[in-house]
Amino acid sequence: MRILGGAVSIAALMLATVCAQAQIANGTVKIGVLTDLSGGYEQNSGHGSVEAARMAAEEFGGKINGATISILAGDHQNKPDVGVSIANRWFDVDKVDMVTDLVNSAVGFAVLDAAKAKNKMVMLTSAGSADFTGKACAPDNSVHWVYDTYQIGRTIGQAVPQLGNKWFFITADYAFGIALEQGVTAAIKPAGATVVGSVRAPLGTTDFSSFVLQAQASKADVVALNNGGDDGINSMKAVREFGLLAGGMKVAALGLDALPALKSASLEVAQGSMFATTWYPEINPEAQAFMKKFIERRKTAPGPFQVGTYSAVLNYLKAVQATNSTDPKTVIAKMRATPVKDAFTNNGVLRADGRMVHDVYLVQVKTPQESKSEWDMLKVIKEMKGEDVFRPLSDNACPALAKN
Repeated sequence: MRILGGAVSIAALMLATVCAQAQIANGTVKIGVLTDLSGGYEQNSGHGSVEAARMAAEEFGGKINGATISILAGDHQNKPDVGVSIANRWFDVDKVDMVTDLVNSAVGFAVLDAAKAKNKMVMLTSAGSADFTGKACAPDNSVHWVYDTYQIGRTIGQAVPQLGNKWFFITADYAFGIALEQGVTAAIKPAGATVVGSVRAPLGTTDFSSFVLQAQASKADVVALNNGGDDGINSMKAVREFGLLAGGMKVAALGLDALPALKSASLEVAQGSMFATTWYPEINPEAQAFMKKFIERRKTAPGPFQVGTYSAVLNYLKAVQATNSTDPKTVIAKMRATPVKDAFTNNGVLRADGRMVHDVYLVQVKTPQESKSEWDMLKVIKEMKGEDVFRPLSDNACPALAKN
């Protein structure tokens, strides 16, 4: 009878194990990379973010606790209605567990609302509005991994002594650009700077001449380019073309922080500009190894959004593996208890409001003469601790935490 009892116990244990494994999304962990696959932000996120997510999945051999890892890709075309339509189909039909990247804040807000309604998870790696851990925070459903507009403002605010006191903004006319302008303004004023002018350029602008001429006429010390992707490249080229740097004006290229974008702009054009970045290749050996592997696969260097997507997916999968669950609240709780150290950061910590806090860097673009190799483009001016530049929890910006 004891033998029989032991056999029954073993059978029960095996059954329990099978049932536990079945808790993982019917045997599949599905991750959707919802990004810009065809527009102005493709270079900095896009297909590179999809590839980065696949690289993270490959580190688990494509499986977790017997469940297959599946990576889906979707193009939101920088349109909230398109993005939320894809997300809803993924959640309802394809049974996707987590959506990442997003790249456009307006799309991110729409998808986050859908995720909350369906108890799914969102990991924002390239959408930048600080409201994701502010008024729109959802601590049980989302995390904000790479950067935000508050952090960029605080970081660039520390560069006022190097840049100058009179600022002019050329701002992308949508949620990210507007939030970035607000964040930078709030950060530079305590440092003694003033804003002497601002213009807003529609997303997808190709001719920045009128905006740059307004900046030139303002007699500002600094022109801040509150945009990114192709807009960042085109505005930087216009700044150089109209001789603003030759006239002594400094450039804070706040969204031009990816190596491929800098290469597209060229060192000749971008040299001397400064910006805040969350990642650069020399951060640690893991970053250098990731960059080498990424270049082998994509024939170009990664940017912070792509490395951040790799990191987010990697740490998500670690938490799923440890908890044997894809329930957002369970997974996020495990992620909060686990420090982040990988190719993206040496010392990340996930906070209660969903903000992943990590070190950031103020960098300057090298001159062509300073660059020693194809991707040797940046020099670090200042390294800053995450707790000094990300919005503190003590600000009580997340209404959801106040309710708990």
